[in-house]
Amino acid sequence: MHIVSVLRLPASLEGLAAVYPWLDHAAAACVAADRLPGMQVVLEEAVANIVLHGFPDRAPGAVEIQLCADDDAVLLVIEDDGMVFDPTAAPLRPVAANLAEAVPGGRGLTLIRRFCPSVIYARQDGRNLLTLRFPRDRPDRTA
Repeated sequence: MHIVSVLRLPASLEGLAAVYPWLDHAAAACVAADRLPGMQVVLEEAVANIVLHGFPDRAPGAVEIQLCADDDAVLLVIEDDGMVFDPTAAPLRPVAANLAEAVPGGRGLTLIRRFCPSVIYARQDGRNLLTLRFPRDRPDRTA
């Protein structure tokens, strides 16, 4: 696995704005065009959760994102120094029975789990480490 690109940004809404353009550019050489939209959704939801919930009272913080790749997979590795939060252990919000019962927001984890087949969390050296693994599409070699 090799690091393709790294983005370091402040844990702020302004910092969040850099995520899409960075991934578009960094992923151009190693991500299939049809895979990129799902990766964008997952990355934006993960970083938005960090920015909005990981730093009480908008305390200063930092987020680092690595795009890594090998022949079998592409990884987004997100590291932050915010509050401890394991998204793999958090319950998903139940789906409302109808529109009248629906509550806005709270669907980020559902989207992450929907578009990313492998989500791994660890707490290391006082930092959250979230690894999002996307398998690479392999061409059919039997033809």
